[in-house]
Amino acid sequence: MEITRRKFIGGGLALGGGLVLGSTGPILRGLGYTGKVQAAPTTEEKVVRTACNPECNHCGYMVHVRNGRAVRIKPDPKFYLRPCLRGYSRLQWTYHPDRLKYPFKRVGERGEGKWERISWDEALDLVAKNLDSIRSKYGPQSVLFYGGAVMSTLRFGYDFGLSKRFANAFGKGATTDLVGSLCCAAQGEGETAMVGYRCNVWDTLSDARMIINWGHNPAQSYHAHWYLIADALDAGARMVTIDPRFSDTAAKSDSWLAPLPSTDLALSMGMINIIIQESLYDKNYVLKKTNLPFLVNEATGKLLRAKEAGITPDNTDFVVWDPVKNGPASPSSVTEPALEGQFTINTIHVRTVFSRLKERAFQYSPQKVEEITGVAKEKVEELARDYATIKPATINSVMSGAQRTSSGEYFVASLVCLSALTGNLPLPGGGVNDLGGPLVHGTLNLGEFLLPYPPAPKGQIPMSQLGEMLDEGKPYPIKGVYWQGAGLGQYPNSGRLMKAMKKADFLVVADNFFTDAASIADVVLPAATLFEYTDLMASHVNEYYQLIDQAIEPLWESRSDPQIYRELAKRLGFGEYFDKTDEEWVDFVLKNTGLSVKTLRERGAVWAWGDERLNNFGIKREPGDFVFFRDTPIRTPSGRVEFHATRWEDKGFEPMVDYFPPKEGKEKTPELAQKYPLHLVNAKIRTKVHSSFALMPWLSEIYPKGWVELNPKDAENRGIQEGDKAEVLNDRGKLTLTARINPGVRSGVAVVQNGWWIQQGTNSSILTNDAPSAIANGHTLNSTLVEVRRAQ
Repeated sequence: MEITRRKFIGGGLALGGGLVLGSTGPILRGLGYTGKVQAAPTTEEKVVRTACNPECNHCGYMVHVRNGRAVRIKPDPKFYLRPCLRGYSRLQWTYHPDRLKYPFKRVGERGEGKWERISWDEALDLVAKNLDSIRSKYGPQSVLFYGGAVMSTLRFGYDFGLSKRFANAFGKGATTDLVGSLCCAAQGEGETAMVGYRCNVWDTLSDARMIINWGHNPAQSYHAHWYLIADALDAGARMVTIDPRFSDTAAKSDSWLAPLPSTDLALSMGMINIIIQESLYDKNYVLKKTNLPFLVNEATGKLLRAKEAGITPDNTDFVVWDPVKNGPASPSSVTEPALEGQFTINTIHVRTVFSRLKERAFQYSPQKVEEITGVAKEKVEELARDYATIKPATINSVMSGAQRTSSGEYFVASLVCLSALTGNLPLPGGGVNDLGGPLVHGTLNLGEFLLPYPPAPKGQIPMSQLGEMLDEGKPYPIKGVYWQGAGLGQYPNSGRLMKAMKKADFLVVADNFFTDAASIADVVLPAATLFEYTDLMASHVNEYYQLIDQAIEPLWESRSDPQIYRELAKRLGFGEYFDKTDEEWVDFVLKNTGLSVKTLRERGAVWAWGDERLNNFGIKREPGDFVFFRDTPIRTPSGRVEFHATRWEDKGFEPMVDYFPPKEGKEKTPELAQKYPLHLVNAKIRTKVHSSFALMPWLSEIYPKGWVELNPKDAENRGIQEGDKAEVLNDRGKLTLTARINPGVRSGVAVVQNGWWIQQGTNSSILTNDAPSAIANGHTLNSTLVEVRRAQ
């Protein structure tokens, strides 16, 4: 079907009782206040370097400003990433006629769309009065502060930005903390348990001779980095993509494997089994750099300690078996400890971690893996052998969709197991490609920045369960919410969250548009956009410190978030903790690095590994010559890759990888699976970063609305044909979408594209699982069951 701009506008976004995207409806036009942007009366033309800041690649680019107006975006020729169409559409974002231009207060019922324009002073007074009243009556923990949507330092979500500092100061340390994350809690936890921190392979990805894209579609969602993969392919690398659908990346691969969603762990366990059974592992690396030779007390399931073995400990306190002395020893005292075996020490029966892993993995024969995943046993064998023998090989997972499952932490750990088992982990072009960068490995002054008071949280709410917890008043009723620029429709079971947010006594939203959250707020504040403020881009997505430099003055009556916090802090009695300008805040965060606004403005992007002051490992490398675990230590209690994770043992979790059936699936919930037999996959598309860019005209012409994709067999069984309207539903909600029949979607799966607002009618998150993952309170949206039926 040809999609034209006319068709898009004709079926556009409805808000507030018939107000349509592309019309002159009052809400989407800033509630009736249209008109030309007043440019500064000057003929000055300048070029300002900045960086894009959603949860994406953080490409650097040059903004051309003429007569006070941003007129062009061009790539920074000195930076390794170039902006995509989303980045270029920032011009449309800045000058979008539907931008929120002025402060407003609600004058009708929540969600009714009746608003009154007010002054900034009235808005700030009203917000401060209500927040202070709730604080006095119910305690500061009864107000939830949340920021999201961007990853620049001053605005970074609930974990690292000024919203966290504001919450801390508001309650003098007493807060309600959000724990886990919607993006990568499981990813971070799995890597931290295994090696001590998150890591990536960006600097040497093009050196890989084999690339496995596991639950990751970089041709679509990480295309700024795609050229690194293309370089590897041009040099002869073999590429495999593991995805329930034939993605853009799969189309460019040598092989495509399509496991049933949430069964990836069975596939990785099957690979481990083959690698061990066929002795394809790197014995030298395994003995010296992993804890596979360590001994486990069979009675307790815990790693044996030196005191139990009656030996003098080294700095790790763990124990191995010395085959020369035929007895227990500290790891550092033995050149080649026993890798496999069971022994008795002081009446304690012990086995090596390797022996336990071998026994566990043996359950996952190629035939068994095929039964669980649907991947042919021959493909499982080929993948395992190729990965173990074609070196260097990297597993390119980043924030894989496969880690957004109920056992996502163990899936991530299994990838690190594979990389370490084969000796790929410290190789240029090897390893597991995820994230790193200054936020994880830098020397930012975050402690002083985030916590003016010692933290004393009164309660915690798992991110994925925000709707449930607010709806049920757990751990106690939340009476007030300050919501800074986050996509409400990105939360799982988002319909429930929308309902729960309406229960708050007071809801204030600071944003650029009348978003889902703004539509039900009491007060809405117009926040400045990317070109209108100064900030620091030093996140975990790439390895550079970049300045987000203000290019133009804020339009209409918009204000930067730090300015809004500063004015509110004055009114709430802690103005001394918010006494800085945007630039002063950036300098404050950078004070340990030797960098500043001035130096970043002069130098452009600065690589974190080129100066020992810029990373917490204190190392200095030449560009392109940095590899995690070759140049950095492993930061686990043992100083080794921990196949038996001390971190998980200490917390009471299963310390070793295994396949655990999804909590929402035929094994655990057979009755639910009979009612909703299809596994939902939430697919990323190139025009969205989560739900950011949802209103950009250029991007919306490409994908005006969401759709559902089905395998031809599943569609035929349901009487659904190409172009039919189909209902995608479960107990959480229902969507009506256009059906597309796609043989590239494996049977048993329904694929819905992610990125639209609830108000746009095609928001897949109203269906998704809001149960947290096994250990880190991660997002489990890809462990979701649905049914699809032809709409009547």
